[in-house]
Amino acid sequence: MDATEAIHKWRSIRRFKDEKIDEGALRAVLEAGRRAPSWSNVQPWHFLVIEDAGMKEKLVALSRGMAFLAKAPAVIAVCGDLTAWDKPKVRKVLLELIDAKAIPATEQIVDQFMLKDQILAVVDRGPSMVLARTFEQLGIAYGFMAVEAVNQGLGMCIVGAFGNEITGALEELYQGIKTELGLREGMHILALLPIGIPGETPGPRPRKDFNEVVSRGKIGTAF
Repeated sequence: MDATEAIHKWRSIRRFKDEKIDEGALRAVLEAGRRAPSWSNVQPWHFLVIEDAGMKEKLVALSRGMAFLAKAPAVIAVCGDLTAWDKPKVRKVLLELIDAKAIPATEQIVDQFMLKDQILAVVDRGPSMVLARTFEQLGIAYGFMAVEAVNQGLGMCIVGAFGNEITGALEELYQGIKTELGLREGMHILALLPIGIPGETPGPRPRKDFNEVVSRGKIGTAF
């Protein structure tokens, strides 16, 4: 299946067959997330595969009753690592990019410009910018995962409505889940991806007209 076909076939799947996911197919979905583009190659993510029935029930409670999370063969918790933006860590990945000849820079440019620039030094813009960039990066990653899930014959749904640091809801339950899952300080669960073999074939959701969301040169000028 080519990428265009997979994108057009994407549907949010909330009903799954009671069958185990092929290990190779699941690994391919996770690999798609790992290979997603990342700002300065920071890769502020961790993909945690949850298959334990008891933990999935806790995720149902955390999402205020999204029962399909428990019925999915697996749920991928997409975790954002806010500490990935700390300057020593960013410096390390930038130097790795230089060693790989992926960017035309030097160690001096990294230290004197890239780690100090108002645009590039994300952590200097404060916690809200760090969180925004983390959401951005994770969104790219699970977008890649969604397309690969279709390619592998799997169904998936992207769930973002649950208790965590962002919503401030169900704090005690959430903190207990984080502890049980072994999340480190600075790591947040920012999306849940129930995944399995589709047990439904929903029709396409309506989308805005092409010319409503695309312009050329200036907003309002048709492409």
